[in-house]
Amino acid sequence: MTTAPLFQAPDDQRASIIQIDRALESMRDAGFDLTAAIGEPLDNSIQAEATLMRVLPVYGARKKTIEKFIISDNGVGIDPAIMHNVLSMGYSARYNERDGLGRFGMGLKLAGLSIGERIDVYSKRANSPTIHHSYVDLEEVRDGNQEYISADDVQEWPEEAAKQMVGRDGRPLASGTVVIFSKIDRLSTGGTYGTSLDEKIADLRKFIARAFRTYIDTGRTIELDGKPVTLHDPLFLRDNPRIIAKYKSQKLDPRGVVVEEGDIEIDGHKVHVKVGLVPVEFRPYAMAGGHVDHHGHDITEFQINPENAAKISILRNGREIFYDGIPRLLEATRTDKAIRYVAIEVSFPAELDEYFQVRNVKRGAEPVTKLRNQLREWLKRPMRQARSQIREYWTEVDTRKRLESGPHDGSMATAERANLSLPQGIAGRTVTPEQEEQVVLDAAEDMGLDPVVDAAKIESLREQILTKPITLFDASWPGKEFIVVQHLNGKAVVKFNLRHTFFREVYVPLKKLADQGTDGLTPEDMLDLARRAEAAIDLLFMGYARAESMSQNAEEDYSQLRTHWGMFTEAMLKEELKDK
Repeated sequence: MTTAPLFQAPDDQRASIIQIDRALESMRDAGFDLTAAIGEPLDNSIQAEATLMRVLPVYGARKKTIEKFIISDNGVGIDPAIMHNVLSMGYSARYNERDGLGRFGMGLKLAGLSIGERIDVYSKRANSPTIHHSYVDLEEVRDGNQEYISADDVQEWPEEAAKQMVGRDGRPLASGTVVIFSKIDRLSTGGTYGTSLDEKIADLRKFIARAFRTYIDTGRTIELDGKPVTLHDPLFLRDNPRIIAKYKSQKLDPRGVVVEEGDIEIDGHKVHVKVGLVPVEFRPYAMAGGHVDHHGHDITEFQINPENAAKISILRNGREIFYDGIPRLLEATRTDKAIRYVAIEVSFPAELDEYFQVRNVKRGAEPVTKLRNQLREWLKRPMRQARSQIREYWTEVDTRKRLESGPHDGSMATAERANLSLPQGIAGRTVTPEQEEQVVLDAAEDMGLDPVVDAAKIESLREQILTKPITLFDASWPGKEFIVVQHLNGKAVVKFNLRHTFFREVYVPLKKLADQGTDGLTPEDMLDLARRAEAAIDLLFMGYARAESMSQNAEEDYSQLRTHWGMFTEAMLKEELKDK
């Protein structure tokens, strides 16, 4: 009688369930980039109650490559009894638990192998002199030299890691863990279209600052390449040391503004949603683009969204796993410049992983249809309120600037910017300094400025006329002309005759509306003004056409004028509208 188990195939017809060397090679493409890879050991450190975490890149020659990443912490350390298991695929002491940051026992292993071929783990528990070590090495696996993961004891931390395993007081840490990703072969300075290592490390710093902001804000310290990472909160509601340091001399503490927050319930669990605005100091006017504050100082380090879109931050158990736009979640807003200043934060417990389709790389979240629909509906009101508040503030700022500056400063500034790429005028090249001065004095007189009392204003007017490509100002005189143009060595001075019907009945009311807003105007008043403006524009060009008709050789006399008029107007309009 045979003793072979029933239904078992012969040896030559059996295969291992996993071809381990090839499987591990395939797993290297599991979707981790550098930020996600470093995030995994940091997750484990936080789970191990660490308050000090350090990430140290070890560079190769001339900083063209990174040979190792050393990630260390002062956590409780790993139980020696399971040390041989920590690098085993699928093993987790907390498998499928949802009260922490891990879940499936794959993160650390896939993270390390995604950028290099070897992972070493060293760990020490408090009140124990022993440091325990285990490793996995793909090269050794391929060559048949590593079939199992085992643990051994070592006397000291690796030399480069030993410098990391001391507290801020310089004393050795009582306990902790060191993870080393080495034999790195997928991380180097790119070619023509590649990303430099400096940029990759800068992106890693940004990621840590944002993804672990909750933990940094509650007392944990994370260092990257020897420098502490300061948190970045897209809603600007948490203490950011960089912002505090930059603005404390101004006695300012720029803070975000919460528009609305609340919970969405789904199958007995709550998803917390918060919509806010970045600090008002960081959205000073419509065309600031998130690059400058209200004083014009650079704020790119604070990572205001440079794109005209709303990015959504999704936090799982307090750790960010997603920061980007989600298709079909928000109403169409691509043309609204205000949207970049709106911050959205969605927080959920790990029990809802399936509803956000969380992957083991912990990078990315895609709400299922049911949840997406609930989020979309909830976000409609606060998003409209947020955008409205920003636009209202910009209107106030614009109105204040208009009232404080001259009535035509904005248009003259546009003309000055557009002038950089336009051909210079040739009219008035023979004008003498004395004639230029007379134009200044005539303009001052038209504006009602007194030579003695308003000497400073006249000097400002003089500088403007002699340096700006085009100067506009209001005047009033009897006659049919509605403008007078004087040319001064390639520059122009344009006087508006406010007595002309065009200015009195159309232009001035429009400027008043732009400067002071709609107070006191009914919808019917505004509609009437819009129709009047539409008709005035038509009639303005028709009046020009009639003026041309008074010339015997209109085509010959005015053809080039029309071309230049259209060209210069288009250039200035494009400059004016490019950020609107």
